Amino acid sequence: MSPGLLRHFAFALSVVSGAAGLAHQLLWVRRLVDLLGAEAGVFSRVTGAFFLGLALGAWWAARRPTPRPWRAVAAAELLIAALAALVLLAAALPPPPGNSLLAWLLPLLLVTPPAAAMGLVVPWMIRAIGREQATTLYALNTLGGIGGLLFVSLWALPSLGLAGASQVVLGLNLLVAALAALLPTPAMARTDDAPTAAPVVSAEPASEAPLLCALAFVSGMLVLGAEVVLQHQLAQFLVSSHFASGATLVFVLLALSAAALLVPRLARLRTRALPTALLLAALGTATQPFLLHTLRGRLNYLDFQQPLPGYLAEAAFLGLPALGIALLPAGLLFPLVLRRGLAGGIEAGRLLAWNGLGGWLGAELAERLLFPLGGLWLSLVGIGAGYACALMLRPQGWRWALALPTLLLLAPLGWRAAHLPSVGLARGDRVEALATGREGVAAVLRGAPDDLRIVLNNTYTLGGSRAQVNQERQTLLPMLLHGEARRVATLGVATGSSLAGATLDPLLEAAEGIDLSALVLSFAAEQFAGFNRQVARDPRVRLTHGDARRVIRERPGQFDVIAGDLFLPWGTGEGRLFCREHFEAVRRALQPDGLYCQWLPLYQITRPQADAIFRTFRAVFPEAWVVRGDFYAGMPIIGLVGGRGMERLDWKRIAAATARVRVHGGCRDPLLRHAEGVALLVAGTLPEPPPGPVITLANAWIEWDAAYNVIGLRQPWFSGTALGEYLRLLSRQGAELLPAELRPAQRLGDLFLTLEVARAANLALAPALEAEVLQALPETLRDDPGADWSRFPMRHRPARFGAGGTTGPTPFPSQTANP
Repeated sequence: MSPGLLRHFAFALSVVSGAAGLAHQLLWVRRLVDLLGAEAGVFSRVTGAFFLGLALGAWWAARRPTPRPWRAVAAAELLIAALAALVLLAAALPPPPGNSLLAWLLPLLLVTPPAAAMGLVVPWMIRAIGREQATTLYALNTLGGIGGLLFVSLWALPSLGLAGASQVVLGLNLLVAALAALLPTPAMARTDDAPTAAPVVSAEPASEAPLLCALAFVSGMLVLGAEVVLQHQLAQFLVSSHFASGATLVFVLLALSAAALLVPRLARLRTRALPTALLLAALGTATQPFLLHTLRGRLNYLDFQQPLPGYLAEAAFLGLPALGIALLPAGLLFPLVLRRGLAGGIEAGRLLAWNGLGGWLGAELAERLLFPLGGLWLSLVGIGAGYACALMLRPQGWRWALALPTLLLLAPLGWRAAHLPSVGLARGDRVEALATGREGVAAVLRGAPDDLRIVLNNTYTLGGSRAQVNQERQTLLPMLLHGEARRVATLGVATGSSLAGATLDPLLEAAEGIDLSALVLSFAAEQFAGFNRQVARDPRVRLTHGDARRVIRERPGQFDVIAGDLFLPWGTGEGRLFCREHFEAVRRALQPDGLYCQWLPLYQITRPQADAIFRTFRAVFPEAWVVRGDFYAGMPIIGLVGGRGMERLDWKRIAAATARVRVHGGCRDPLLRHAEGVALLVAGTLPEPPPGPVITLANAWIEWDAAYNVIGLRQPWFSGTALGEYLRLLSRQGAELLPAELRPAQRLGDLFLTLEVARAANLALAPALEAEVLQALPETLRDDPGADWSRFPMRHRPARFGAGGTTGPTPFPSQTANP
């Protein structure tokens, strides 16, 4: 094989090896998060274990130069495949408790060994093809990572599931191993272990080795720190999903690989190359926040309802320049260090080891310290200052003369960056509270005295004060259906109103609210105390920070009622809360007579997605039935109830429970103060859905399908007329399971939704429907002076119910004196 052909063949293997490496990283993170939970600390520990492994492997490669590098590459790829297979088998492991020693050690035990084998590959490839090709090989390896990311995210995971995708990537490792084993031993490696005779740049004295290792470390630390912050930045503009984070990583890798390919030109500056790269990196990262604000000054997120090509083009137009200005100059540093070190006789593995170690530390510091303190914008200026300080690692006067003015220039930029807005505001909104943490940017916005909302990452509203009654109903309704619930859990807290609903029943002994975001829990306890009955101060209530999927798994047999909040189906963590394994854990967490109610936001779910959730829920709760959460046509929610069939409901206990919350609990929701109101919300038994996928951790079906659909909205949401027809069918089938005296109230639920659809469509029959609804309303509801009809859950509520937000007199003339 000619030297030129051999070189191009080696470059191709580098691309495939890079693709397999990043694909493995994504799959390992997903596998370990499935096992340990979706807390930010888990992501951090898995990523840290990966970078630690890369550093250890590169260090070993530097310590053990091999005379047959291609055979060593083949052996390393085989070792990666063997050790990665153990991660694949981790699905069979029982999940350890969240704070146990095993939970902390598992990423090190499963991820670090195969990552260490990965760390061997690039140094030995460089040794095989010659040091003058090192930066090109490094760039192509990085570009290969983009291919692996796109392959796994866009096809392998959605089509094959976690196990199938992992097996395909293992096949890539075996392919590289087989091809590398066929390549001949290079002449240099056969003769001796000396470096190339003609270095590309002048060799450096041995005293420069510590400096170059320090710069490799600094490069890894600052680039990975910047990547963390840039991920959070673009999350403010892209709809939250696995694809959003993947798109950001593609932009990052493109910038780094392009920088590595530019290094041969910059290397002509010789001794001035490294200082020039550091200066450009300092200025690029420090000015990046202002470029992004120029491109997207109002911080409004991209329109995700436009067709997919337009959305991707807009994302690229925003992401490439916004990340390129920071990472293109920053990406020059390590390839320059690698090139210079190799010319001076320093093993590539040694520099790669320091770079990987710096990357681990940089990612940790950025997540734990830099981003929480500096936020979206000041953090990048701080990283720019880090590059300027790196100019002073060598005590030369001219370097200090370059660094100090740069730092002085960055000071006013930092002040300005600290005052840039971090959340987009609609007209009339103002920021009441803002906090940054590992989960991103959380803000409390106020639009009016009674309008307070939590917005996460500028793209998703978790809840608001005006929905207080609706949110309380999500927990109180399943408690009333149980009849005597004493121990309750809510999976999700948001504003705290859903958890506050549990406190309306005097029978309650303990309630636990579980939320993934510490920032959200803090907002619920402080900013929303006036709208959630100060639930955080209730001695019966416990707030738990953690992944609800993991926490509920650790509470077997503890609850009478569990209420699952409205989860974002395309969210990378939330989508797992619709899987079969989670439903099984919830069933184990219930008392033998307990109830589980999982609420579904049908304004974010298509009919096929709803059927997949129904199918998965019925696989665990075959007795499942459906309740309404409201009567909205455009933004409806329904609840899937399991644990006890409709035929086993004790309506005498339900009536007693409604009396408790009516007389002693302070509940003013007209639908929950009497058994007739509860019956109005009961739809019927959940029918067998058509054949299709069951959602599991391994296939993550709902997450992929929802993420594909939300961009461009290729299929409509399951709402409006389609939902009305479905619920009407359920009501007819379920009516016989209710007492005869409550069946008219149940039928009235269908009439309310029909009226809402008619009002939304401005149909001529709407006034007649409204009159029929008012006439059919049960007397116990109509004659209740304590009910607040102004918060009745309809957008086009009857005029006699009052305007939204008012608490005027009850709208019905015949009233009794007592509730």
